[in-house]
Amino acid sequence: MKVTKHKKARKYMSFYINNFGFREPLLVLVDGTFCHAAYKARLQIEDQLKKYFQCELKPIVTACIITETESIGGPLIAVCQLLKKFLLHKCGHEKNPIAGSACIKAMTKTCNYIVATQDRNLQDWIQSRAGIPLFYLHNNLVPTLVQPSEASSRAAANKTQAKIQVREVDEKTLTTLKKKEGLLVETDPKPRRKKKKKNPNPLSCKKSKKTKIRGEGDVSGTVPGVQDHPIEKKKRKRVKLPKHVIEQLKANKEAVC
Repeated sequence: MKVTKHKKARKYMSFYINNFGFREPLLVLVDGTFCHAAYKARLQIEDQLKKYFQCELKPIVTACIITETESIGGPLIAVCQLLKKFLLHKCGHEKNPIAGSACIKAMTKTCNYIVATQDRNLQDWIQSRAGIPLFYLHNNLVPTLVQPSEASSRAAANKTQAKIQVREVDEKTLTTLKKKEGLLVETDPKPRRKKKKKNPNPLSCKKSKKTKIRGEGDVSGTVPGVQDHPIEKKKRKRVKLPKHVIEQLKANKEAVC
């Protein structure tokens, strides 16, 4: 067996050990189909299981599985003898035996088992459930532990998330204890500031200037939107007379007087 298979087997089983409570010695529930395939391939089931998992384990069977194999008879008589060599586990159906697959389904609901089977319908059922490792012979020859299904991965993720999160009841008890010990100081929420009324924009309140238009007959008009401009007074230009002209004018004025 290659080293990679051992690594995968340890990886997959560590997943079930950490998330679903599997412990050594591992219990491998073997049904008649798996035992029949191993008998054809001439594989020693217990030795192959120990080599594959490299840990303590116990292959077990139930009375329902043995009874079902005996009822078929014929070529499965030798298979039935092999099943009787394994540890017999009580399933509760001893008085009224049921089908082997139904017995396995009932057993896996209460305890942790690795199910070894070649039954395709039972394999599909196991893959749809969480926390049940599936073991089978690939091509009826190679021992193979199936990778954890999506249902098992989702269940493991939900468990880890539930461990991390704090429950509401725990939060309430913590807050009450902190209040009693005086560790929790209640702070009043900050009051909201009232918005102050702002003064209106002075530019928006400014009155528009109107220009006066003077006309004849004291008529005054205003043009909206035109600003008033102060009217500048015209300055008179003074004409300077020559000095001799001024003296002549004075002399003429005196002569008239």
